[in-house]
Amino acid sequence: MFLTAHTSAALLIATKITNPFLGLVLGILSHFILDFIPHGEDGAIANKAKTHKSMLMSMFYLALVDILIASIFLFIFFWQYQPDHYLIFFVTVFGSWLPDLAWGSVEMFKLKTFNWVVILHHKIHDLLDITYSIKYGLILQAAFIALMLFLIWN
Repeated sequence: MFLTAHTSAALLIATKITNPFLGLVLGILSHFILDFIPHGEDGAIANKAKTHKSMLMSMFYLALVDILIASIFLFIFFWQYQPDHYLIFFVTVFGSWLPDLAWGSVEMFKLKTFNWVVILHHKIHDLLDITYSIKYGLILQAAFIALMLFLIWN
């Protein structure tokens, strides 16, 4: 899923807890749980790229846009929700982003330290052999974000 969807789940989690360490752990776990759900973006870029380098650059630009959208989403949330303890929210969101950041560090910078995370990440992504277009994946993720916002504010 895109980081914006992971961010929305992390924000919901952070509204229910008071311990930053628990937020980090639950943020990471929520990432893997959400990535278990087929979300339509698997191979969307990789299948169109001619080389591994062009695929990485496309993923990098997509990630930049996603981080920008997720960050705007996060700041709008803080503006509206005004939590008492921002640290819990930032740590939980960071935890929800961590598996994708680890994947990016292995792919872009060849940091083998996080190779085990990438292997786990791919196994979770591939547990269900269900694929559909990115169009349906975006609809699913938008609906998921809307559900998370509903649960936060109700």
